[in-house]
Amino acid sequence: MLGLGLFVGGLGFEVIADMQKDAWMKAKKAKKHDEDFLTSGLWGVSRHPNYFGESMLWSGIAIAAGGVLVKDIGQKGLGLGGGLGGRAIGVGLVAVSPIFVTWLLTRVSGVPLSEGKYDRRYGDREDYKKWKRETPVFVPRLW
Repeated sequence: MLGLGLFVGGLGFEVIADMQKDAWMKAKKAKKHDEDFLTSGLWGVSRHPNYFGESMLWSGIAIAAGGVLVKDIGQKGLGLGGGLGGRAIGVGLVAVSPIFVTWLLTRVSGVPLSEGKYDRRYGDREDYKKWKRETPVFVPRLW
C-alpha cells in the first residue's frame, strides 16, 4: 500500500507540474503574462517538481516490488533460498532503480541541464536569484 501510495502521489505530482508548466507556456505565448520563468503552483515549492514526482513514482514501484521480493514467492522467483541474505538481495535489487533514476535526474540530466540553461539566461536577475534562494531544488517545501 505504501508503494502504491508513493506511485500514485508521484505520478500525480509529476502530471500536475507538467500541466502547470504547459498552461504557463501557453499563456505566455498568448501574451497573457510576461514572466520569464515559472514560480507559481508546484514550481513555487520546488524548482523541479516534475523530476521530484518522477523520482517518487519510481520509489513507489520499488517499494511495491520489494514487498513481493522479500516474500517466499518472490524469493523462489529470483531463485534465492530465502532467509535474511536472500531478502537483502531482493531489497537491494529493487533499490537500484529509484536510486539510479534520482541520481540521473539530480546529477546528470534533468536538474543540472535545466539549472544551467536558466542560470545562463537569468542568472544576473534579482528575481531569479531570489526564487533560487527561496525555492528548494528538488524536494518540495510544503510547510
